[in-house]
Amino acid sequence: MRLWTIGVVLIAFCSFKPTETEHLVKANEILEQVNELRAQGCRCGARYMNPVHPVKWDKTLYRSALAHAKDMSINEYFSHHSKRGEDIGMRLDKYGYAWQVAGENLGEGQRSFTEVLNDWKDSKSHCRMLMNPKVEDMAVARYGKYWVQHFGRKIKESKTQSSSNK
Repeated sequence: MRLWTIGVVLIAFCSFKPTETEHLVKANEILEQVNELRAQGCRCGARYMNPVHPVKWDKTLYRSALAHAKDMSINEYFSHHSKRGEDIGMRLDKYGYAWQVAGENLGEGQRSFTEVLNDWKDSKSHCRMLMNPKVEDMAVARYGKYWVQHFGRKIKESKTQSSSNK
């Protein structure tokens, strides 16, 4: 099985289209497992990562993760960069996620989310992305044999911007 990670600090789950109920059930199960890890803290390589706040599921991150998983499957590659040269930041921009922090974990060949999560925990760079205190949102998609996990934190609108836009 192959794993890749990228974290940009300027910085999803099926080969069929799930119904809204199926999507929500799996999203909740995935989120529960990730947030349980984040709440416990863990060792990422030689470094202990303290417990961090939970992340919430983001539909835009899910759509971008699913699109990347589909693209890798259809075009037969495994990379953080698409064959067109797009990286995680470009993908999130394309889907309208105004990101301040972005990150991506990839997996190939795992049969369940629990299996890919365990592989990510065993990889120092993937584990650090899972435990990154700077992220607030997350989604995971799977298409065929490819898993894509997207993380993000949106740019916060300043009070002067929001009052001038009224």
